[in-house]
Amino acid sequence: MQFLYIIAMIDRNLISLMVGPIKQSLQISDFQISLLQGTAFGLFYATCGLLTGWLLDRFSRRKVVYWGISLWSVCAASCGLARTYGQLMLARFGVGAGEAVLSPASYAMLSMLFPRERLGFAIGVYGIGAILGGAISLSLGGMVIAWMASMGSVMLPIIGEVEPWQATFILFGLPGIVIAPIVFLISSRADRPAVAISERPHSTFGAFLRVRRAYLTWHFFGFGLVTLLAYGHAAWFPTYLVRHFHLNMAAIGNILALSTAIGGVAGFLSAGAIADRWFGRGTTDAHFRYALIATLALTVVGVCTFLVNSLVISIIFAGICYMLFSISGLAAAHLQIITPPELRARTSALYLFVINVIGLCTGPSMVAAFTDFLFRNPDRVGSSLMLTYAIFGPLAVTAFWMGRAPARQAVADSL
Repeated sequence: MQFLYIIAMIDRNLISLMVGPIKQSLQISDFQISLLQGTAFGLFYATCGLLTGWLLDRFSRRKVVYWGISLWSVCAASCGLARTYGQLMLARFGVGAGEAVLSPASYAMLSMLFPRERLGFAIGVYGIGAILGGAISLSLGGMVIAWMASMGSVMLPIIGEVEPWQATFILFGLPGIVIAPIVFLISSRADRPAVAISERPHSTFGAFLRVRRAYLTWHFFGFGLVTLLAYGHAAWFPTYLVRHFHLNMAAIGNILALSTAIGGVAGFLSAGAIADRWFGRGTTDAHFRYALIATLALTVVGVCTFLVNSLVISIIFAGICYMLFSISGLAAAHLQIITPPELRARTSALYLFVINVIGLCTGPSMVAAFTDFLFRNPDRVGSSLMLTYAIFGPLAVTAFWMGRAPARQAVADSL
C-alpha cells in the first residue's frame, strides 16, 4: 500500500511545481490555481471517500482499490489534455475521486494486520509513502518540467501539440494504469471486511457517531487544521522560493525533495514509535498529547520560516515543519484503536472527508486569498503563509488540549 501511496502523492502534488506555466498558459490568478490544487481535488476526494468507505466495509477491498487507482491515473494523465481552466478542473475532480479509496482501505487493512499497541508505527510507515511521493514529485518532477520546458511544445501521436506542463501530467499519470494490479499482492487476510457483531454496544455507524461525538469533534477539528497548514505550505512554498529567492524549479525540486524526505520520514517514524510507547505504558491519550506538543512547535517554526530572510534557514525550518506535519499517522492510528472493526473503513472515510474539507479544500485557497485579497501582491505569498500559521496553529493546539479527556474515555470504552 505504501508504494501505491507514493504514486498517489505524485499525481496529487505535481501541480504545485507548475503554478507559473499553468497561470501563463490559461491566464488565471493565484486564487484560481489554488482551487485546482485544493478544492477541485479535495471536494471530490472528501465526498467520494464516504461512498468508498461504505464499499470497503462490504466488498473486496483489493478490488475497490484497483478501480480507484485506475480512475485517478486516467484522470491524472487527462490533466495534460486540458485546454481550458474548466477542463483542468474536471480532470482534478477525477483524480480526487479515485484517490479517495486508498487511505480508508489502507487504515482498515493495517488495523487487521497489526495489534493496537503497534498501530501508530505501522500507519506511520504507510504515511512515509506520502513523504516519498512528495519528494519524488518535487525532485523528479522539477527535473522533468525543466527538461520539457527546454524542449518547448511537444507533438504527441493522436493528441497533437501539447505544452511542457501538459506533457508532464501525461508522463506521470499513465504509469498508474499499469501499476494498479499490484494491489492484488496484498494479503487476503486484510481483504475482506470484518463481519458485523450485532451484540457489540454501539455497533451501528450512527450509534457510534452519537456516542463518540465529543471525541470525533476535537479529533477531526485538530487534525483538520494541521492538514490545512500542511496543504497550504505544500501548495505555495515552492512558489515562495521562486518569488522571494528567485530559484528555478529544478533547484527547488531537489532542495525540497531532500528536505521533505528527511523531515517527513523522521517525523512519521518518531511520532508513531513515541506514541506507541506512551500508549503501551497506559497513557491512553498519548496520540493527542504528542499531537498537541508537535503542533505547538509547528506553529512557532512555521511563523519563523517566513520571518527570516535566509534561504538556508528557511529550508531548514521547512524540513522541521515537514517532520511535525507527520502526526497524521497518529490521527489514523488512534481512530482505528477506538473504532469497532466492522466500522473502521466508514469511520476513516468520514475522518478523511472532514479533514480534507477543512485542510485540502481550504489550505491552498486560504493562502492565495490572503495574497490576492489582503496583501494584493503576489510577492507577499510568504506573508500569507506566515499569517496562516499564526491563525490556525493555535486553534489546532486548543483542539488537541480539549480532546484529551474524550480520547481517554473512548479508549476505556473500547477495551
